[in-house]
Amino acid sequence: MSMYISDEDFKVLFQKYVDDTMTPEEFRQWRIMLLDEANTARLDEMLEALAAVDQSEYGKDAFIYGPQKVRSLRIWWAAAAALLVVIGIGFLLRQRPVSHPQLAEKYDIAPGSKKAVLKLADGSVITLDSASKREIHQGNTTVQQVHGQLNYTGTEDVGINILTTPRGGQFQVVLPDGTRVWLNAASSLTYPTAFKGAVRLVEVSGEAYFEVAKDDRKPFRLKINKQDNYIDVLGTHFNINAYTDEDAIRSTLLEGRIKFNTTLLSPGQQGVLQAGTVRVLNTVDTSAVMAWRNGIFNFEGQHLKEVMRQLSRWYDIDVVYEQDVPDVVFGGKILRNISLTQLLKILEDADIHFRLDKGGKLIIQPK
Repeated sequence: MSMYISDEDFKVLFQKYVDDTMTPEEFRQWRIMLLDEANTARLDEMLEALAAVDQSEYGKDAFIYGPQKVRSLRIWWAAAAALLVVIGIGFLLRQRPVSHPQLAEKYDIAPGSKKAVLKLADGSVITLDSASKREIHQGNTTVQQVHGQLNYTGTEDVGINILTTPRGGQFQVVLPDGTRVWLNAASSLTYPTAFKGAVRLVEVSGEAYFEVAKDDRKPFRLKINKQDNYIDVLGTHFNINAYTDEDAIRSTLLEGRIKFNTTLLSPGQQGVLQAGTVRVLNTVDTSAVMAWRNGIFNFEGQHLKEVMRQLSRWYDIDVVYEQDVPDVVFGGKILRNISLTQLLKILEDADIHFRLDKGGKLIIQPK
């Protein structure tokens, strides 16, 4: 079903949706229009215009870090709900309930934050968070913590450190050679306090983004999940997703060259390791791969279980399914700094049924 409407009337309806002032008849008309692909361009234009409004009017501020520049993107929560879910051929939204009693604030869960645990060479453990600013001494090695980042100074002492983020945490570290690493939630990085020998060897589990300092005389080697899988680089930028609950290990190259086991990758390519074999994807949306580091969920083309694995790691919740998993495909983006309650309200608009139990268990229910 399609319905013609002028650009001016489309803008009026869009603003009423944003302001939550639609009448039932206007909402029926709005829903029909969103299901018509002919209106996609107009909706994109409205969302881009909304993203440019002043923060004092609409709130939340996120920063998108592109390869060459930094720009500010302001997104209002309710507008994000309007583009989040794609089911079938178009946008499907149902009228937002006035209240969500099953999502009472006392059950709400805050989004993830900058937090981690650092295990030193002597076995001692230090809890890290975003607020701390301090120096950590181990022998002649000094580690500076500046809020959500660790910085290692040059040292001759060699010891092994392990940086681990829990579910609901992320952290950054600058290694002794100047390599910068961003750790996503439920991930770990094992590395020496000084790089001696012919190779700079570190080990990762979970997900991380690397900007490797170039050193032609000493290649950088990444071991994955304590297994015989490696990425070899000289100086490059790449992302590695090696969560054990995903169906494959994926390495995406943004800049430079890497070798994933024996397979060479060029910028924009992704190596996918399954059953011991690396296959190369030549067309990859690198902005979607890097969304987590830029403070965004990018659900484009993802199925419900894929989305739920991300939410489980970021909000530190357990997700269970009462029966068969609904066959829902998502699309769009949402900031990662919203609370679980806010995000679940968006899922309700997508006609996903669930309940949130005390203790952080999200139960997905059949329709």
